[in-house]
Amino acid sequence: MALKTLAITLLVFLVQLLQFSVPAQSQSSVNAGYWFLDSGLAASDINSTLFTHLFCAFADLDPNTKQVTISSSNNASFAQFTQTVRLKNPSVITLLSIGGGNSNDADFAAIASNSTSRKSFIDSSLKVAGRLVCYRSLA
Repeated sequence: MALKTLAITLLVFLVQLLQFSVPAQSQSSVNAGYWFLDSGLAASDINSTLFTHLFCAFADLDPNTKQVTISSSNNASFAQFTQTVRLKNPSVITLLSIGGGNSNDADFAAIASNSTSRKSFIDSSLKVAGRLVCYRSLA
């Protein structure tokens, strides 16, 4: 049950984020892709003209603080991701994926089950996203 609640909470959060990032003109389809830093493919090698949305993977979850973090080893690459893929496609929408294969479902379930934890998670998500936007703007 907790995992279902988590999935619904994260889906609602993602939809809310997309409402702020979807362009005013309607799109006939969504073509999304994932980029994983350790995939061996540089962000600059992505043909972003093929996509409407690109996910940058993965931000981490600190199970103790219930906050989203980006490891220091990923910080520079993640900060440049949006700017890099927009060189080929200025209208591509970029999103940050949280979790991944090494994440613990129980940590996400614990966050979803408590309003204080959910607030911490959401606030930190917005802070991380805002910081990445600031990095992009300064570049």
